[in-house]
Amino acid sequence: MAMGKTRGTAKRSWARKAGWGMVALAVLWIVLVWVVPALLPFPESLRSDPPPAPVYTDREGTPLRRLMSGEAVRSLGPLELEEAGEALRTATVAAEDRRFWRHGGVDCWALLRAARDWARHGRVVSGASTITQQLVKLSAPPARRTLATKAKEMLRARRVEMAWSKERILEAYLNRLDYGNSHWGCRAAAEGYFGKPAGDLSLAESAFLAGLPQSPARLDPYRHFEAAKTRQGVVLDRIARSVPAWRERVERARREELRLAPRSAAFEAPHVVDYLLQRRIPKQGETLRTTLDLAAQRAAEGLLRRHLAPLEDRRVGNGAIVALDTGTGEVLALVGSRDYFDPEAGQVNGALAPRSPGSVLKPFTYLLGIEAGFGPAAILADVPVEFMTPTGIYQPHNYGRTAAGPVSVRQALANSLNIPAVRLLERVGGAEVLRRFLRGAGIGPLDREADHYGLGLTLGNAPVRLLDVTAAYAGLGRLGRFGAPRFFLDELEAGETLQCRPGAAWLIGNILADDGARVPSFGLRSCLDLPFPAAVKTGTSSDFRDNWVVGYTPRYTVGVWVGNFDGGPMRGVSGVTGAGPLFHDLMLWLHEDEASDWPEAPPGVAEVVVDRRTGKRLAEGMAAPVPMKHRRREWALREFLPEAVVAEDYDAEGRAWLDPGYGQWWASLSRKPESYRLRQPRDAGPAALQIAFPLPGTVVYLEKALPFGGRRVPLRVGNGEKVDWTSDSAEIVREEDRFYAEVSAGRHRFRARDRGSGEEATTWIRVVGNDGREE
Repeated sequence: MAMGKTRGTAKRSWARKAGWGMVALAVLWIVLVWVVPALLPFPESLRSDPPPAPVYTDREGTPLRRLMSGEAVRSLGPLELEEAGEALRTATVAAEDRRFWRHGGVDCWALLRAARDWARHGRVVSGASTITQQLVKLSAPPARRTLATKAKEMLRARRVEMAWSKERILEAYLNRLDYGNSHWGCRAAAEGYFGKPAGDLSLAESAFLAGLPQSPARLDPYRHFEAAKTRQGVVLDRIARSVPAWRERVERARREELRLAPRSAAFEAPHVVDYLLQRRIPKQGETLRTTLDLAAQRAAEGLLRRHLAPLEDRRVGNGAIVALDTGTGEVLALVGSRDYFDPEAGQVNGALAPRSPGSVLKPFTYLLGIEAGFGPAAILADVPVEFMTPTGIYQPHNYGRTAAGPVSVRQALANSLNIPAVRLLERVGGAEVLRRFLRGAGIGPLDREADHYGLGLTLGNAPVRLLDVTAAYAGLGRLGRFGAPRFFLDELEAGETLQCRPGAAWLIGNILADDGARVPSFGLRSCLDLPFPAAVKTGTSSDFRDNWVVGYTPRYTVGVWVGNFDGGPMRGVSGVTGAGPLFHDLMLWLHEDEASDWPEAPPGVAEVVVDRRTGKRLAEGMAAPVPMKHRRREWALREFLPEAVVAEDYDAEGRAWLDPGYGQWWASLSRKPESYRLRQPRDAGPAALQIAFPLPGTVVYLEKALPFGGRRVPLRVGNGEKVDWTSDSAEIVREEDRFYAEVSAGRHRFRARDRGSGEEATTWIRVVGNDGREE
């Protein structure tokens, strides 16, 4: 009886203990599952969506390059769960957490399975993390994987589950997953791997993406496609088990062929973006919309590669292109080299590298000339000439080593004659005037003193940048409103300045667009001729090291350079064989939808009739011996209308008089032009005496590095070989048939006397000593 009573007491005691144990476990469960998580702070990093990576886009919003963001990843920003599409949502849950919709953030059955496998194998062979736990891990700083870390993740996962719905948790998870290749979030992965929105993915594509986060490096589709495809099969198996109604869709998905987008799909216009990173670095999540037109950019890149290929045997290695909107100065395309990924020089930006421009700077000299009164009809002497400069005697030559005699400004510029350009620059003020104008128009660097360049500046002896020159030509197209090129749509128009009269800029464009005027040098139907008016100028540096073509219409301005980045010479490549054809084809592409009409003459420009031989104006009703074949309709600034012709401009037979300064050129001609006559003195003796060098007012600099220290000045006349030279302040030296003056600092006058006729001519110079003083 006592024993039974004892057993009953023991049973009741055990029951009470078991009951209290159950209560304790329940309390512990409540504390761990509800109380402790509720006391924990909500993960701050989950309170806001991950910001998208900074991105540069073209003018339409198409990405050019996504920059690294956070932990070296690219993101397109978050998307809502519905946008992800049902296929991707289902595939992700099947791949990562098949009981996601039923557990409360921690999957106890998965924990028991993982513990069993660990006990059996002595190591971790299967995970038990839920999607919510992984979300907590993704949003937290990296930490060592310990049991304590795991416990904290489970508690925080419960905290998230208590505050958020399952849909919101899955949405946040999809937006934070690492899919490899720097694709952060399902939106970036869908665009990066398949080039489409996440909601448009097929079940096969969705299962493929859903498998990648397990090991983004090992399953990299571009390097380990078969491994990624095997993982896709595992995900499809899980979908078939978890969603039996989809088994037929799963079978179709197994047979679907996957086509990955190119790895470099979001790496466009690389030279442009590299340059912009130096100018304006976007903030986290910022989208910078550039002015680039991606279609024009791709067209320019393709044309450059296509046109350079047949020139390789002529030692042409590279090239660069700039295309602008003429009206706004916006950069539509910029190509810095033929292949950005060329390991030797691909990342050199030829559009920004200073190169010798050849004759593309000449229009600005003529612009200065027009503003000084030398209109398109004005006559310039294309005859040999020498200039004394601080670095010695400078004697310009034309491209073909010939001289044309009297030429109009229109002819000289259209045919890119060197001698008239240098003569004109000397008459409008010299190198400093041109250098100052070019810098004001945005052309650089031009960081040396004007004397360093000398009169050769108009012929392109100063390295300049293609981007700057192209922008300055666009300034001509805007009738003299020069400004920096624009790269961002949100940029305010960069303080354009009016550098010249609109009429003068229009006249320059009118000359450069005159296909007929350039025929003598470029021939009929050259690559510079287009189906619409376009102002075009070529440039070739010495030894064929650089070849340029720059031109514009009212809609577009294009600059092209071809050459070699190492400065090596090409083999006889000029504007019409190098940059010209490329310029021609890009202009055609840009104007494919709509041609461009040339603007009407602005106020201040008048049309006149001139005698093309003298450049002088023929007034209405004026009786002048000018046959129709010598008359030409020409444009001029109203402020500087050409002088009216007078009878004294012609001889009795109606031939135009040439000044004696043309005497040497005239004498060199085997056949004299029938429409001209060289002016003679009244007694019809030999041609009038004219001093060819030095011209009155020539400045001579004494420099020890020069022969004779710069003290020996050559003395030459333009017509007449037998002359005597005298000077009151300098010693005259004769060597064979040549005369020189030995000079010192100060002013010197010289007199030349023709031994036969006794005619005399005088000139004077100014000599500056080594210390910069005149004595």
